[in-house]
Amino acid sequence: MADERLTESELAHICFGAGDEIVGDDGGAAVLTIKQLGDYTGAWLLLVAVPPERQSRGHAKELVGAAIERARAHGAKHMHLANAIPRYVWPGVDLANTRAGMLFETMGFERNLVGINMTIPATFRRAPPRGVTVELEQTDGALTFAHRAFPQWVDELTVAVEQGTAVAARDEHGSTIGFGCHSCNRETWIGPMATDPETHHGGVGSAVLAAICADLERRGHAAGEICWVSNLRFYGKCGATVSRVYQGGRLRL
Repeated sequence: MADERLTESELAHICFGAGDEIVGDDGGAAVLTIKQLGDYTGAWLLLVAVPPERQSRGHAKELVGAAIERARAHGAKHMHLANAIPRYVWPGVDLANTRAGMLFETMGFERNLVGINMTIPATFRRAPPRGVTVELEQTDGALTFAHRAFPQWVDELTVAVEQGTAVAARDEHGSTIGFGCHSCNRETWIGPMATDPETHHGGVGSAVLAAICADLERRGHAAGEICWVSNLRFYGKCGATVSRVYQGGRLRL
């Protein structure tokens, strides 16, 4: 998967965490993770990789089948293709990957969501609204804000703060009202981003995005990839364009 430009350290972070299991060998492997969410036990297929010389022999089907059996053994109710936050490779199967789409259709996965990535030039800039400051995060303000308002993104934000790839927006009183990150799981990938709902449509979000782009440019990158976009209109107005589309899937176990 040379076009993905995944590094060994990124794969290690994504595929060797709590709850992860690997099936296969040097000739091909699948990675799954099991998560307990309240009364629900689910499995997520993080990665399937088979080298070109071993493709078209049913090897990938065997690997996915082995992963499904491991998930069943854990009592999982479903196997999901949209990868499990906070550590994911991509939000589903790239629709341009015809062979992967055929494989999962053959295995009985039902399509259940669409994930969109957008690309934005690192040259994008937008001044913050009056009284608002946007800066690289060096305090605990963004994490405190996330714990209170966006707990689902605390893990990724923690990684970004520790590695210096998080920015925070403060109001005139110094209170954190937004944050944004890049390169939490994959280099140049932007997200998560969030702002206080009371500031929506006031320019805070675009200023946070601009600060992320500025940091990417300082690091020598020409663009960033906004992953798993939930607000196409917002990012489109900032100059981002759709670059990849993914299909999620779910298999009842």
